[in-house]
Amino acid sequence: MEIYTEISSCTSRWPRSEYEEIRRVVVSGRLPGMTSSDPGPIVQRILLGIELTTVRDGLGMSQAEAARDLGWSAGKLSKIEHGDAKLSDRDLERAVAVYRIDADHGERLQELATEARRKLPPSRVREWAAKYVNLERSATRLDMVQFDMFPGAMQTEEYARAVLTRSVTIPRSSVDVMARDRARRADRFRTDERCRVRLIVGEEAIRRPVGGPEVMRAQLTFLLSVAQLPHVTVQALPLSGGAHASAGVAFTVVELLDGRARLVYVEGLTAADYLVREHVSTYSLAFESLTAAAMSPDATRELVESRLE
Repeated sequence: MEIYTEISSCTSRWPRSEYEEIRRVVVSGRLPGMTSSDPGPIVQRILLGIELTTVRDGLGMSQAEAARDLGWSAGKLSKIEHGDAKLSDRDLERAVAVYRIDADHGERLQELATEARRKLPPSRVREWAAKYVNLERSATRLDMVQFDMFPGAMQTEEYARAVLTRSVTIPRSSVDVMARDRARRADRFRTDERCRVRLIVGEEAIRRPVGGPEVMRAQLTFLLSVAQLPHVTVQALPLSGGAHASAGVAFTVVELLDGRARLVYVEGLTAADYLVREHVSTYSLAFESLTAAAMSPDATRELVESRLE
């Protein structure tokens, strides 16, 4: 399954400051907030698409004009700019020529294009979920919604082990290593303040006894510690509130480059959807509705503390 991204301001000139920021990111090959030296092929593909879009826009060319000069269909150019298609060496050479990109810049774009064609490395999560984990570590904001359990990125190792043990799709031999991986992902939010996190979690997750009393105590204690961080907001959705905007669908809105690229991740038991464009707006609207319906951060803290008494 390929990932599409929503890129804003594609039809007007970028302010010089934004252009230089994206140029800096492409030259360094790293997104703000990235904690790994290898962002992976998916993020590199997104970066390459953003850069080509920015260069085209800086030249004052419409997408239709650029596609004509490149000898590509409009659909092909759109997929490349949205990070949905890999770019061959031949196509990149054509883009460098048409966009009059200098040699140094072209060399860096060649490196990005080569990295973007790599296969995803072996992962401790399922292949279709590995794409999300790759994006999660590069995000500048995550808006997460989960109802009956805490999301994987907010689980302690023991809680994760209890959840994964009950899975019908994960081999028992993989449970321990996946649980440790989830705990490492959760630790990131305690050390990296560059990723803004907003979590809406169902009251049922706070009350559901997963793994036994000690496991739940550790999980809730971890939640309280994370919720105190300035870049993290945690709100509980009360059971007494009845129906809500998400209709029971858990999801995460992922933002890269401070919102210039956005997508929605929806995970199932055996696959995941990566949604874009109008879907991003719809899920963002649902998230804001859930935020309004949820308990305040202070009331949420009091609820969690009451479960620890």
